[in-house]
Amino acid sequence: GMNIHLDTPTEILHTILLGVIKYFWGQTVYLIEKAKLLDVFQSRLDSINHDALNAPSLNPEYICRYKGGLIGKHFKSLVQVMLFIIHDLILQTVIDGWTTLGELVVLLWHTKIDHIEVYLAQLTQMIEDFLNVTAICAPSILITKPKFHFLIHLPAYIRRFGPAIIFSTEHYESFNRVFRLSCIYSSRQGPSQDTCRRFAQLDLVKHIITGGYWYEQELQKWVCAGPFILSFLCEHPAQGKLLGIKSNEDPCETNGKYERKFSLSVSDSLCLQQLDKFFVFQLLAGN
Repeated sequence: GMNIHLDTPTEILHTILLGVIKYFWGQTVYLIEKAKLLDVFQSRLDSINHDALNAPSLNPEYICRYKGGLIGKHFKSLVQVMLFIIHDLILQTVIDGWTTLGELVVLLWHTKIDHIEVYLAQLTQMIEDFLNVTAICAPSILITKPKFHFLIHLPAYIRRFGPAIIFSTEHYESFNRVFRLSCIYSSRQGPSQDTCRRFAQLDLVKHIITGGYWYEQELQKWVCAGPFILSFLCEHPAQGKLLGIKSNEDPCETNGKYERKFSLSVSDSLCLQQLDKFFVFQLLAGN
């Protein structure tokens, strides 16, 4: 079965970028504004070379103006350049914190780990160093903010699931609009069921239009769509793009021969009937 403690890994977006880095950013901005050096900070941020950051622009004016409403991409860029900007503006203990944060981010944003034991030893040591620096800067934050404690469990999750960047779930947030539209264009009586049905129908259309076969109980054989339907994507490539079908795939070419002496309605096929039974079963099970 599923163990909620072992099978729910720590997410680096909300734990690192929107967690500990955001906390240090707030403390740093407070110290800079207290010393009235925010203009100096903005000018340094504007003049720094960001060619190796894989970012179009740091946008220092936006960062300094909306310093309390930054998102993950801003913190990901800031953590790589903060050490060169604040070297003589704030306390050395805070600078040490940004130094360890930069090294920690470099270790976590790995897509491939060659030597797992060496990597985990370095990561564990870096997390301990960061927590020690944090205890010197602001010891109370270790008690009030649980995300510092979550860092301790990162090596165990990386050993279990692989690099931390792989099990980051923020990529799936881009599908929120798809789910929302599925609920809007429905009866809104069962949003989860309507969304699942919509996705199942899309997969069914993709399977049929790309030459997929399904077993028809009435005919007692495997059938597929006719040549006019199979040639639809060749004549309308834009529709294939909307369905998520790559352009280098030729949907007109099918494996094997097919036989169609008369048309068959998709709504009467066994595939859709089984799909309806599945949703009815899920609905009854939920009640």
